[in-house]
Amino acid sequence: MLDWMFGRDRADQQRYRDLEDSFVSDLFGGFVTATGLRVTAADALSVPGIAACVQVLSEDLAKVPFNLYKRNRDATRAIADDHPLHALIKGGPAPWISSYAWRRALVHAALVHGNGYSRAWRDPNGSLTHLTLIQPGRTTPRWADDGEPFFDVSGKNGTERGLTFQDVVHIPYRGSSDGAEHGGVLGISPIQQNRETIALALAAERFAAKFFANGARPSLVLEYDKKLPNDEVARRMRASVERVLAGVDNSYKIAITELGMKLRELSFKPSDSQLTETRKEQAFLCCTMFGVPPHKIGILDRATNNNIEHQGIDYVTGPVSSLAKCVETAVSTACLTPAERETYYPEFNLDGLMRGDIASRYRAYAIARQWGWLNVDEIRGWENMDPLPDEAGKRYLTPLNMDPAESDPGKDEPKASEIIRPDASDLRRFAGSWPERPTTAPIIPFQPRKAA
Repeated sequence: MLDWMFGRDRADQQRYRDLEDSFVSDLFGGFVTATGLRVTAADALSVPGIAACVQVLSEDLAKVPFNLYKRNRDATRAIADDHPLHALIKGGPAPWISSYAWRRALVHAALVHGNGYSRAWRDPNGSLTHLTLIQPGRTTPRWADDGEPFFDVSGKNGTERGLTFQDVVHIPYRGSSDGAEHGGVLGISPIQQNRETIALALAAERFAAKFFANGARPSLVLEYDKKLPNDEVARRMRASVERVLAGVDNSYKIAITELGMKLRELSFKPSDSQLTETRKEQAFLCCTMFGVPPHKIGILDRATNNNIEHQGIDYVTGPVSSLAKCVETAVSTACLTPAERETYYPEFNLDGLMRGDIASRYRAYAIARQWGWLNVDEIRGWENMDPLPDEAGKRYLTPLNMDPAESDPGKDEPKASEIIRPDASDLRRFAGSWPERPTTAPIIPFQPRKAA
């Protein structure tokens, strides 16, 4: 019992089926499942499908532009270069960490643990100076009676208690009021929600590893028609057989039995347990957990050239945009005052994730250029090229066959300076030059033609 309690059993996964879930979760971490396996965040990330989904989502949101914008009075916007927050989210939240690494780690923590936290540091005047990451598991949220969140962050120098929502950037993945108090918002870990699915994937991986570790051979039974003297003899005999036959390196070795003992194989086929199908289906379920299309993690069984493009668009407009909006609102809440939020707002530019092939892009540019809502410099900016010299690319084109909506497209209206109105003399001169029409016409009698 003491060996088990203090971890002297070196197995990678322990079985706690006879213990209460809450007790095991508090004592060892993770969640106990029906398979008997304890699922922790580290165990879940050992599943290739989950690790790939987390990597794709976190890296896609980390590599796109992230800027702070300012609303102008003329309904336009501009990048707020003069605000200190813009330099932090674009260049780097701290001198020792880049914006890419900060965003990737923050989103990774939110996807795996359900909540990602970052500390917002300010000078005595209240101005934002830098942002730092908080290690998962060191932040405890609590809520006031009106739902306002407060955070207790533990560290090597003690615990900071009562940090406000403007001191901590909180990213709640799939946030809801479940688990929170007084109407607060708390993220939900996909690992906790889908622990049985993850445990099944872990069990399948372990079974396959053990199967091939034993040379892809089924288990053996050592038969003896007499009773062994004691358990020590049985253990010694089993150890001797395992030493000779167990493992890949001992494949096809010859075993010698004694005292009339026999070795018998237990018949087993991996196809009977549908091991291959189970492992493949678990990969699809991992994509379902995070809303990631299967082709994003290398599963192309059901992908075609026609549906991959649309799946990529759905991926950006679905899980990526939702996650981006979660980060945007969290940064805005923690790093901007209520008055600043009326003018400033952070925003991801996700257009780069939906870039098509070069032929499709150039066709779209041609349409935009011909219809006059993109100029050459803007198109070159989309392709990461410098503007043309002497402002040659600032000009917009207008189609010749286009008129304002309020005009009559069937009539050309001349300018007022081009209209010439005739006077009375012009009318008389015009009437005198016209030939008079005869009042009567001569009558020509009909004469029938004579036959030849």
